[in-house]
Amino acid sequence: MQYLFRFEKARPSQDAMLADIYNALDSGRDILVNAPTGVGKTDAALGAALTCALENDLRVMFLTPKISQHSIAIEAANGIKRRFGLDFTLVDMVGKKNLCTNAEVNCFGSDSFYSACERVVKAKSCRFFEKYRAMAEGNHDEKLREVVAEHAGGGHNKLFDACFDAGLCAYEASAYAAKRATVVIGDYPHILNPGIKPAFLKKLARDLSDTIIIWDEAHNIVSTASSYLSNSLGTWTIRRAMAELSLIGDKTDISYLEFALSKLASDKLGAMKMEGAFVDIGELSGVIMANLDELVRMFQERGLEYSQKTKAKRSALLHIARFLSAWNTDDPASRRIITGRGKTARLAIECLYPGRALSVFGEAYGNVFMSATLLPLEMHANLLGVKSADMRSYASPFPRANRLAFVDASATTKYECRSAEQYGRIADRITAIKDAVPGNVAVFFPSFDVLKGVHRHMKRGSIYVQRSDISSAELERLLREFKGSADSLLFGVMGGSLGEGVDYPGNIIKGIVIVGIPLARPDIALRARVEYFDGLFPGKGSEYVYTTPAIVRALQAAGRAVRSESDRAVVVFLDSRYRYGVYSKLIRDTMGLVDGPDCTGAIKEFWRDSKEAARAVA
Repeated sequence: MQYLFRFEKARPSQDAMLADIYNALDSGRDILVNAPTGVGKTDAALGAALTCALENDLRVMFLTPKISQHSIAIEAANGIKRRFGLDFTLVDMVGKKNLCTNAEVNCFGSDSFYSACERVVKAKSCRFFEKYRAMAEGNHDEKLREVVAEHAGGGHNKLFDACFDAGLCAYEASAYAAKRATVVIGDYPHILNPGIKPAFLKKLARDLSDTIIIWDEAHNIVSTASSYLSNSLGTWTIRRAMAELSLIGDKTDISYLEFALSKLASDKLGAMKMEGAFVDIGELSGVIMANLDELVRMFQERGLEYSQKTKAKRSALLHIARFLSAWNTDDPASRRIITGRGKTARLAIECLYPGRALSVFGEAYGNVFMSATLLPLEMHANLLGVKSADMRSYASPFPRANRLAFVDASATTKYECRSAEQYGRIADRITAIKDAVPGNVAVFFPSFDVLKGVHRHMKRGSIYVQRSDISSAELERLLREFKGSADSLLFGVMGGSLGEGVDYPGNIIKGIVIVGIPLARPDIALRARVEYFDGLFPGKGSEYVYTTPAIVRALQAAGRAVRSESDRAVVVFLDSRYRYGVYSKLIRDTMGLVDGPDCTGAIKEFWRDSKEAARAVA
């Protein structure tokens, strides 16, 4: 069987992967694929899916949690086109805001952009949309086809530039291309967010029955889908909304909202100030409940007016409108929770399990769920609701001797142990590990608080530090500078942009330190989620919600270094808890562990061969 694969020869694991994915899809089954980073999952999945799709007149959709992860899928699909001389259409779809060619609308922040776009389109005052519509509906369809055909397969930025030069709406042009495309590369929200999916599929003029969906980084699906179905409102947001009203000269008094939240917190949490409490749907202020629809309209109108006048990137007024719109949800997997501290209160709608979003899997012709950390496979099959799916796990084709993993039990980030002394000890261990590694070292932390605490105690060295508020442009610049260095530290957080989905080619990272375990804060929402999961999967709640997701984030970050057969690196899990229980088992199952009292001596020995060290640093 010849599969549509862009390279002359597949790696051993890819050979098996191509066959397994094709056979599952050809038989109408979903498949879960667990394979180490660097194996080539994207090429194998796209090759097998495209082979099946072209044989059966189907389409392929490749979805990622982040736009930055589109590029490798674009390269793989284009490589297949070139090698086999195929003429299928490929389009890279991103959110409307990222493809808006109208500078007068694109300047709005995400909170208000969509309302602003809808307004100018309805008023027929967007020249980019009007030109697109005239071409699509008039006699210039061929010109539109030319623009799309020439640029759609090169990524959304190339299509954006071409549409801007032609005076066209790039989003509408990409949707136009997607209607005819064999391969659509997009983001999770396109299909996983119930608020976006219907409009997206309408744009594409299709349902999913003829579509194979490849879900990249599939370990993220459940948590990401839950976030789409959750919302919150805090007293600080209401205060910002008051300031926004003042800026547009509106004297509407909304202080009753802050009073309602504060009173609800006082009534539910009591004088003892419990950390949080559940709220019934009817316990929100009677005045608010009686006028809910009217309030939603008012906040939407005022929020759009504020955005138009100030060009602000965010609007608290629009945030309140969205929260109130979601309040009456009847989703049995949602809980309403009030928390408070001092003069602040926060009311949240927490989605405990996104079952209504995950039902989309049953609509597709077939699904390929893939990740480097999809273990245990049975757990993910349960979570995704695809228990009858095929499940495959593949070994790394790279020499095991090229990567050594250790546990350093000399410190911990366990909450009750955190202190200046503990952070200083962690900083000293990072320095010692860095001194033993001849090249760049990436250090990933469980949170920005721990990162900052340790960073304050670092005494020397070139350190590139990720901030919690870093912009995408700043992050790209930081990465570019770090990749150009040869003897630096990179500080990031597990589960963040640097620790997941980012490629570090050319063995530019020689060592990785995983500081602590990125466990979720054990608050009332987490306990509710554990209880709910225990009902769905008896006895598995804590494992599915608390422990396994944490080790998955750690393993994702730990897998950033070794990306090819020639890469060499060491990984240190710096926390005493990694010696025990499920944490140790999953690490051993994924990459193995070297036992010993002090890892620095073993690291020096690993790099002792001067020729090997010189080759690795070069």
